[in-house]
Amino acid sequence: MSYLKETAAQLVEAAREEDADDAIAEVFDSSIDQIRYSNSMIDTSNHWETIHAHVFVAVGSRTMASDVRDLRRGADTVREVVGLARKSPVNKDYGGIASGRFKYKSGRVDKRIASLRNPAKYVLDAIDGAVSGGAPDVGGTFFVRNSRWGIASSKGASAEDANASLDLSVRAFTQPEASGQAVLVTANLDRMKASETGARAAELAISANDSVPGEEGKLDLVMEPLFLGGVVGATASMVSGLSVELGMSMFDKKIGKQVASEEITLADDPFMKSMSRRMFDHEGRPSRKNVVIKNGSLKMLLHNTSTAKRFKVRPTASTGPLVATLFSMPSEPMMFHPVLETGDQKIEELVEDVKNGLYINNTWYTRFQNYSTGDFSTIPRDAVLRIRNGEVIGAVKNIRVSDNLMKFWKNVDALSRTPEEIYWWDEAAPPAHLPAARVRKMRITRSS
Repeated sequence: MSYLKETAAQLVEAAREEDADDAIAEVFDSSIDQIRYSNSMIDTSNHWETIHAHVFVAVGSRTMASDVRDLRRGADTVREVVGLARKSPVNKDYGGIASGRFKYKSGRVDKRIASLRNPAKYVLDAIDGAVSGGAPDVGGTFFVRNSRWGIASSKGASAEDANASLDLSVRAFTQPEASGQAVLVTANLDRMKASETGARAAELAISANDSVPGEEGKLDLVMEPLFLGGVVGATASMVSGLSVELGMSMFDKKIGKQVASEEITLADDPFMKSMSRRMFDHEGRPSRKNVVIKNGSLKMLLHNTSTAKRFKVRPTASTGPLVATLFSMPSEPMMFHPVLETGDQKIEELVEDVKNGLYINNTWYTRFQNYSTGDFSTIPRDAVLRIRNGEVIGAVKNIRVSDNLMKFWKNVDALSRTPEEIYWWDEAAPPAHLPAARVRKMRITRSS
């Protein structure tokens, strides 16, 4: 037994000694190297190493969770957490934790990432690629992530896992209001093509030169995977059973109904070699692939043990972190790695069939006016290109997509044949494998 599983088991035992009925402990050992750069030069580098644990306990139906930062006094902290659980109100929605003798698959890690000694090389390659491509001003981030984690529970879970990944973000400028962004995310060092990523950002920035205010109206959109990531992130949060219960989902009472065009098949695939690959959820239940939307029809919602009992369905091995994060509530059912099934077209073909529309590189500030109906808006950023009769004729700025998310998915009529793994830390675009997409007749308004 590794020290991760062993430490997790010790924390669970401390909770059981205090008469906790249920307990889960997940111990994390992670390191992150970060390089930030701007004005085509490296600004700073940082290195973080963290060892900590998430602990969940239940005394009857009284529950409590905590992030344990000092494992040297982990047992004492767990005893305090159990004491707090006894004093907490009854959690009427609590339905227990995963129970059973589980078997887990094993995942492979690219050990070259874990032993990478000169990450700055890739940043310099990205800068050189962008500058050589015609963009004199380049900025962004590069992360090297290595993590291991182990889990134990009072109901039989005992496992460990590891992952290593790289994520590069390049934003290139050719004019103060002309920029392009490209990202490269991979769990395989051989796929880190930093120079090409920089060149792509420069190509987009050049195409965005001399932009003019965009027009309002109904336009077709061709979207790069980076733009689509923000939309997928919003959609992924809505397929949680908890989001449906809280009235923050447009998918309430939609199981078996058409919620997207037949082009759309959306799955959560934690097994895919990626930045967010994992072999078990945060209750310790073995991961599984869940096809949420198939050919436009909503097939299922995602559940932990408690929401599954309330919905009278089986859990989907989708329990999120035991402790709240910036984008999730404690133990919230969630997608770990969204995958949108590809289509059969080249990106150029997506553009050629647009008479009046936009090609969009990226977006941010995706906000909802009404979660339950899906009314939303998002502000395209970086290269926003005008398409007329199948050709790009210039660049626009100061626009907003203001429409409905269900309508968005129903109006997608084509997808590219090649997916990309994307992730952008500055916006809610989770790690995902996505193609480019074309959506018809979306409402465009002005942004200030």
